[in-house]
Amino acid sequence: KKWGQDNWLKRRAYMLNYTYGISLDQYDEMLQRQNYRCAICERHETEFAKKLAVDHDHKTQEIFGLLCHDCNHVLVGKHRDPSLFHKAAEYLKQGTGWFAPVRPKKKRRRKRAR
Repeated sequence: KKWGQDNWLKRRAYMLNYTYGISLDQYDEMLQRQNYRCAICERHETEFAKKLAVDHDHKTQEIFGLLCHDCNHVLVGKHRDPSLFHKAAEYLKQGTGWFAPVRPKKKRRRKRAR
C-alpha cells in the first residue's frame, strides 16, 4: 500500500499501458489536444475528483478520447451507434408542446418545540 502511494505515477503509467496500450505521454497528449476538458461536456479536468477516463470501444479496442465519469458511463456507455444519438437529439428537439402544470411546493410543517 505504501509503495502504491509513493509511486502512484508509475502505477498509473503501468495501468494505462496494460489496459489501453498507451503511455502516460500519449494520455497527456490527448488531454492537451482536448484543452484539458471532457470531449463531450467540455468541463475542465480540475472540476473532477478523478482523472478523465480513456473512452474506447470494447469490441474493436479503438480509443476515441478522454471523458469524465458521467459522460463515459451515463451518456455514452456502451452505445456506439451514432444514429442513436442523432435520434435522441431529434427527440429532445421536437417536444410535444404540452407542459405539466406547475404546482406550488407544499409547505412543511415544523415540529412544535415542547
